[in-house]
Amino acid sequence: MATIKEIRTLCGMTQNDFSKKVGVNIRLLQKYESGECSTQNMSAKVVQAFTSAFGCSLEELLDLDTSVFSGEVTASLKNGDLSLPDVFFMAKYQRVKKCSKIGAFDDTFRACYNRIPPALAGKLSAQDLADLVDAFYNCYNDGR
Repeated sequence: MATIKEIRTLCGMTQNDFSKKVGVNIRLLQKYESGECSTQNMSAKVVQAFTSAFGCSLEELLDLDTSVFSGEVTASLKNGDLSLPDVFFMAKYQRVKKCSKIGAFDDTFRACYNRIPPALAGKLSAQDLADLVDAFYNCYNDGR
């Protein structure tokens, strides 16, 4: 799970800019970043503010692993070539690859993953998506 500070830093925002974007008091943001307040005790209103500001689900926010991103991704976020929802998609895609039996085979994995309707992909967990990718692959092999 990425910390709030990691997400803020990934976006290249100051605490002040970030608190305005999310719509929470800067002091509350500082408490979350310092660990003075646990993110597990966030009110529903604050959780809603974060997920709305980033255009993601709570699961995506909690599952984000910033260590998978290069400096290039961070730079693209800062200059506007990528949005935070793009980053959430990239992170989820990487989790699906790790969970899938065929994740190590880029072209085959991508061909099977691309068969999943985007609206459905947004609703399923990484493990469910990996199972679906593997099922597509198995169907293809069974039909040979």
